[in-house]
Amino acid sequence: MFTKRLLTGSCLAACITGLSLLAVACGTPNQLAETTPHTSGTALQASKLAADAKKSLTTGKAHAESLPDIMEPATTPDSPLNAQPPKSASKTNSHINPPDVLIDVGHGGIDGGAVHGDLLEKDINLAVAKQSYQLLTEAGYRVVLNRDKDYALSDDNKWLNNRSRHIRDLAQRMQMANDLKPKLLISLHVNSSFSRSKKGPYVLHQNSAGSLFLATQIQERLNAISGTRHLPILGKTYYLLKRAQSPSVIVEIGFITNADDRSRMTSAEGQQKIAAAIRDAVAAYIAHGDLGPGPGGSQNNGSAPAK
Repeated sequence: MFTKRLLTGSCLAACITGLSLLAVACGTPNQLAETTPHTSGTALQASKLAADAKKSLTTGKAHAESLPDIMEPATTPDSPLNAQPPKSASKTNSHINPPDVLIDVGHGGIDGGAVHGDLLEKDINLAVAKQSYQLLTEAGYRVVLNRDKDYALSDDNKWLNNRSRHIRDLAQRMQMANDLKPKLLISLHVNSSFSRSKKGPYVLHQNSAGSLFLATQIQERLNAISGTRHLPILGKTYYLLKRAQSPSVIVEIGFITNADDRSRMTSAEGQQKIAAAIRDAVAAYIAHGDLGPGPGGSQNNGSAPAK
């Protein structure tokens, strides 16, 4: 499924069969962002936030409205989601270092995601992802986007024999993440609600210390932008969070159904601020050091999951 090749100098290109090209950072991996981490988002406080997040039941419902495609369908031992890609499809080049960050760009192609008028979630996700990619690479990080144009990742899944586009999409995203072995996986989405008053970002995390720490760092910074005080939420039922081997989070940038959020997410200035928050959160995580793997695997030195 994946083939990789080295390009000129220190540039890395990771190509996927059926995809145009994954965007990957060029530059030395040792160049870290010159940012000041939030000292308030410590691992101890993150643990407290995890307990307090149980109070945010109404916000959890809002997530369910906008993220049905990431929630794991019921599975059995013979379920298509438990199918494995061919061994030849997941081989990686051992001479290529894993990326620091894999940005999972939600939806795409036939799947528009949340909708408000003629505004589609998939387009907001891609715009913020590209801006985040730019800021992270300028800071010296190696970054991959799993889509850099408007297409459905389910179309690239040739290894899973299933008629459901939804299942093929989920499996493709998960397999990309576990094949590329990034230090961090950040999945970008936009929320939606029947209530126009619901607003602000929410970050969903895995049941792991690394994911919770990253979620807290991102949540605090996005709260500062939107003027909210939301807490990270444990994404117990989300397929990508349950299966990803790397520390992973789902970032709900804001509500497409809220005027203030919508204005922020669609403006160049707002997208720049959101991307800067993500960059600074990544810098804080890297500066903190290894916090362990995601629930789907084990890692060495906070960099790549062990086989």
